[in-house]
Amino acid sequence: DMTLQVFLLPHLERFHLLYPGAKIQVTNGPSPETIRLLEQGAIDFGVVTLPVEGGDDLTLTPVGRVRDIFVAGPKFSALARGTQRLSVLAQQPLICLEPNSSTRRYLDGVFSAAGLTLTPEFELATSDLIVRFAQRNLGIGCVVEAFAKEAIAAGQVLPLHLDTPIPPRDICIARSGAPLSRAAERLLHLILT
Repeated sequence: DMTLQVFLLPHLERFHLLYPGAKIQVTNGPSPETIRLLEQGAIDFGVVTLPVEGGDDLTLTPVGRVRDIFVAGPKFSALARGTQRLSVLAQQPLICLEPNSSTRRYLDGVFSAAGLTLTPEFELATSDLIVRFAQRNLGIGCVVEAFAKEAIAAGQVLPLHLDTPIPPRDICIARSGAPLSRAAERLLHLILT
């Protein structure tokens, strides 16, 4: 959901305007699932966020960056007033993606590197649900910044600032050595230029 909405959707819109008769099948799933489908030859290419496991025979081309942030509803406004340590947030009810996503694996690694264990109160399938749960004061959500942008601007959630921000991650085009369909070739060209 994240790479589709944050990155791929504008490219698909442009492609559709240029090639209105071309058919594109978009398969939406977590990055590990996308890598698996690519390795099986079920898709022409994938758009994934790093880190990804497996895919040793794949080419990964960076095409963008995302940054993960923490957001919360008004119940947690005291935490939004200053800069927080990750260890302070680890003690709060956290809302994260399910463990089968690259985003969640990345967060698990960030917490582990800080000597902490990420134990979310809620594990959700999509990032937009994380923002909605945070709006309702069910906990502190961790999402890609672009997903929370509108809710932050509307005052529905507050961004929390870490003393050491989570490093940004790359969005990559993942490809195998298999030949591309003409539509995939043209879409990939639009994305890369």
